[in-house]
Amino acid sequence: MTRKLAALRGYCMRLARDVLICVAPLAGAVMGFTQVEADEINWRQFEGSSIVWAYDIHPYADAVVAQLPEFEKLTGIKVTPELYPDDAYWNKLTIQLSTKSPIWDVVGTGIQPAWDLAPGQLLEPLDRYLNDPKLTGVGYDYQDFFPALRNALTWKVKEGQIEPGGGQVWAIAHGFENIQLFLPQGYSRQVRN
Repeated sequence: MTRKLAALRGYCMRLARDVLICVAPLAGAVMGFTQVEADEINWRQFEGSSIVWAYDIHPYADAVVAQLPEFEKLTGIKVTPELYPDDAYWNKLTIQLSTKSPIWDVVGTGIQPAWDLAPGQLLEPLDRYLNDPKLTGVGYDYQDFFPALRNALTWKVKEGQIEPGGGQVWAIAHGFENIQLFLPQGYSRQVRN
């Protein structure tokens, strides 16, 4: 393998490790609930309430939907998922958030859309929820996420711009993807040292 190919391979591996595709606080909460002892906090403190969780139709959504019965059993909170085709979801998300519609309680999005929405105060930082022992069990450790994921989900909004890597936590990761680079069919140029 030539040095250029080795360098490209190393770059691709680092890129794949650091890429964050989508976030949804509910998914992180669902996964966290199954790993924390039930006696740490009162998981049923909101029993009888209901929330609406919105997402685009995606395998990530399927994974979260599969966990909803366990979440509802543990918390007593009824979750209604609203799943939309990709184009419809992104349009509806912008409308719902920009009009401050109370219809959705939790939404899923990626980093770029979140960066577009946060400066307009259309998303809420999660620090006060993560730091409240009545809402987040002491066994839950946000530091367990890969540093690149945490950095992508932590930023400041300053003068209408995003400053990543410090500030408040804006989302809980529930998935990331491995992105590869491919050569198109018929690629004929030689890679030289």
